[in-house]
Amino acid sequence: MSVETLTDSQELRQFLMKDRLANAYLLGDLDPAYDQFCKWYGSRHPDGSLRNVMLVYVGLSLPVVIMSGNGEGLEKFLEDSRSVVPDRFHFHVQEEQMPALQAVYPTDGAEAMLRMGLERDDFEGSFDDDTVRRLGHRDTAAIMELYEHYPDNFFEPYQLETGFYFGIRDDDDRLVSMGGVHVLSEEYDVAVIGNLVTHSEYRGQGLATLVTQRLVEELFEQVSLLALNVGRGNEPAVHLYEKLGFESNNVFYQGRWESA
Repeated sequence: MSVETLTDSQELRQFLMKDRLANAYLLGDLDPAYDQFCKWYGSRHPDGSLRNVMLVYVGLSLPVVIMSGNGEGLEKFLEDSRSVVPDRFHFHVQEEQMPALQAVYPTDGAEAMLRMGLERDDFEGSFDDDTVRRLGHRDTAAIMELYEHYPDNFFEPYQLETGFYFGIRDDDDRLVSMGGVHVLSEEYDVAVIGNLVTHSEYRGQGLATLVTQRLVEELFEQVSLLALNVGRGNEPAVHLYEKLGFESNNVFYQGRWESA
């Protein structure tokens, strides 16, 4: 079998640093804070160097499978991986990896996404708006109520422990917009912004922009590289992030697979 369990974090880091933005999730998940949720697998070139890397992340209600590599030998690797992946999972694969994934784990409805990134040195914003408040476990009920409108979210209450979740409440003290991080690692100097949602009744008021600005400023106190994902066809959201300085890095696909 071409699938090997990987345990050397330095070897993984060296492989993933070839494209920090494309591999932002994976680099962040190398942090010891996520060890309990991560299972790493890989295949190698004949010279022993890593060819493909797979992360199976089990810290969410639906496990996530994320791939890294240029696609060489990927179909065989995925075929051999059937014994180590869950029976159902959400996937992130880069554009060039999609044909191999579809050959082994065929699925409909995969969505084309942009990975966007921003370096601390390229950020020129400043933020001064006291309507955006830091969220904690005391806000869990309000958070879950808001996310009921977004059943495909990737939020779990333990993520609040990062300290990087922020939100806006309306005049009735109802949480109407929020966002946070999927992963955060000071050790690997990267964070991925995510779980950004705004209640449908409050869209078009710039609330998501305010939350994102606060996140960016706060996170750049800890790390120098930020990444986020946005639908390739979601032009308003892409424009919002570009105004903050984010630039597109690569296209990837996300979707779900479940065994028959």
